[in-house]
Amino acid sequence: MPAKEATARESFPASRRFTAVRRRPFTALGLLLIVVVGLGTGALTGDILGHAWARDLAYGPSALEGGRWWSVLTGPLLAIAPWCYLPVLLSFGVAVGYAEPRLGTLRTALLWLGTQVGSVLVASALILAVGPESLRQALDVGPSGGALAVGAAMTAFLGTAMRRVARGALVGYAVVALLAVGHLADVVHLVAVAGGLLIGSAIGPRRSPVVNRDRAVGHLQREGGGSISWMTTWPGVRYFYDPRGEGYIAYRRHLGIALALGDPIGTAGWRDRAPATFAAFCADEHLIPSHFAVSGRVARAIGGRSLQIGEDTLLDLPGLEFRGKRWQDVRTARNRAARDGIRFELVVLADADPRVVAQVRAISEGWLRRQRTPELGFTLGGVDHAMDPRVRVALALDADDRVHGFLSWLPVHGGGGRVDGWTLDLMRRPDDGFRPVIEFLIAESCLAFREEGARVVSLSAAPLARSAGEPDGWLQRGLERSARVLEPLYGFASLHAFKAKFSPRCEPLHLTYRSFADLPRIGAAVLVAYLVTPATRDVGTHLTRPARPAPPAGVTVPDRTTEQVKVAA
Repeated sequence: MPAKEATARESFPASRRFTAVRRRPFTALGLLLIVVVGLGTGALTGDILGHAWARDLAYGPSALEGGRWWSVLTGPLLAIAPWCYLPVLLSFGVAVGYAEPRLGTLRTALLWLGTQVGSVLVASALILAVGPESLRQALDVGPSGGALAVGAAMTAFLGTAMRRVARGALVGYAVVALLAVGHLADVVHLVAVAGGLLIGSAIGPRRSPVVNRDRAVGHLQREGGGSISWMTTWPGVRYFYDPRGEGYIAYRRHLGIALALGDPIGTAGWRDRAPATFAAFCADEHLIPSHFAVSGRVARAIGGRSLQIGEDTLLDLPGLEFRGKRWQDVRTARNRAARDGIRFELVVLADADPRVVAQVRAISEGWLRRQRTPELGFTLGGVDHAMDPRVRVALALDADDRVHGFLSWLPVHGGGGRVDGWTLDLMRRPDDGFRPVIEFLIAESCLAFREEGARVVSLSAAPLARSAGEPDGWLQRGLERSARVLEPLYGFASLHAFKAKFSPRCEPLHLTYRSFADLPRIGAAVLVAYLVTPATRDVGTHLTRPARPAPPAGVTVPDRTTEQVKVAA
């Protein structure tokens, strides 16, 4: 038995070596051919360029000018001196041997042959055009041009750190050798490395934008998220998933900026390492990272610089009562609704009566026509987003089922499959409807969500708002002046004042940036993100219908499967 085990152990390395050679037939054949030709011609034992026959086989500008075009095929089979065989065989074996199992034998052979011939032709053309007379008459042999080009191309398949080191070494060698030595081979090598890097950018692995919405929803349901986390499931975003499968960052890509939306989603471990991992990904993709609407904790963890761009306005539902002078407007809206016969319903719009859905769309379209700005996206949804079965819509209806206004609410997942709260998205009403309808709908929604067990409601972010006592600076003051200039168009201050009726607590939201030089591009990318509104049912971001969960306590489900909550006024 021991003898058999020893025999097995001895044969295992041999079998592995045979497998490695079998997977690299072109590499093995090339190395063998170089050695055999070297032995047959005497190139392994002496300088061959002293022989007339060898000069006829060597390539160079003068050879091509003299019509010896075959030299680009015969020259690579030789080495210029015996000592050169070691680097020639090593570079060919490493570069081509690395490429062959990854690209395949035929593609590797064509890549080496094309770059070997191409680098010689391009280098010769450059020398004939602008080179000195000494280089015009120079001759060279060897396969190193193709080997360096293949090696440079294959750096595209390395990891980020190794790719940087390998490319730096290749470019450094080619440039230093050309400046320090300046032989024909050095010109060929520089051309080969440059060409190989260009080829690598074309054949290297592509990180196509990941748009697996269902996977993101799964992370939200398992690990939970913040008040704007549901927006990371909307069309138009790309996903950078943790290689360990513990979470993700959602981002929009515009103008060379990777604009991450909200805090990282996932486990505590992923949230800790997400900023650094995402920054490395952005460096790999030649993108500038910026995190939009993140909490102060995440902004500090990211490092660099940050700018407060707004505040999240939050209502804690346990113990919520509309008592006292500060709730006067809300109580007035509820009392008037009771007097005017306006009722409240909380529905899944995708399941609602088609006549109700048509009214909701008509109200939204009318509201858009009255605006002086285009419909925006990014963190602002539309009716199509409200049609997601996981989104709830609050309706104000009269006795004739006329819709006087509506709100859409996005789920705030707390982890473990539970919904801990809801975020306000759409707020729209017709001009001729019940006037205090928005106050009425928000108040009734809060009471309904509290009955279902939710703990918090976000009235969504107040853009460019900043509470007293927050850090100040010249850039922050400039942003506030910009908000005042834009107030007639966007109504930042009036929106913030409206939300103040509900006495919310405010949490700052930040934009991170690496340097002041990046800010103009980041600002332009934010503008593009809001102006570009991808179709809600883009391929790859389709809305999959979830299994209908059991309704919460107190929620009735009528025959038409419309989810309602009727609150007595």
